[in-house]
Amino acid sequence: TVAMEYSAAQAARLTGASASQIAYWARTGLVVPEGRPARYSFRDLVALRVVGALLAAGLAPARVRRALRYLIDAGEDVTGLRIVTDGDRVWACRDDGQILDALSHGQLALFVAVDSYAAEVAAEVATFERERDEFVADLRRAGT
Repeated sequence: TVAMEYSAAQAARLTGASASQIAYWARTGLVVPEGRPARYSFRDLVALRVVGALLAAGLAPARVRRALRYLIDAGEDVTGLRIVTDGDRVWACRDDGQILDALSHGQLALFVAVDSYAAEVAAEVATFERERDEFVADLRRAGT
């Protein structure tokens, strides 16, 4: 199957960016179309949305360019990442829980999934309480 490609006007409509923004981002290297000239792939559309969000969050265009370039050059599938910024730094969160600092040469950061730990602890507590209740019931039956 042939992958769909989109014109700059279609990309603008699909991403919420203006056609002039998309043209500027292509000229400055923020998002250069993967496809034929001025034809955007799905990955490009995702990158356009990411760029718009990072710029709206206050990140300087040069930092956005550097972060995206690192992620793409490192072979990261940008469509499968969650990007987080504080307006200065950019982290890319993978589905497996790893976090990359996209502006510090991809340094891995520790990501702790507290919600999954809480669920595990809740299951352990439930098991403990059930076993304790069974033990107490067995003692009562043995004593009667």
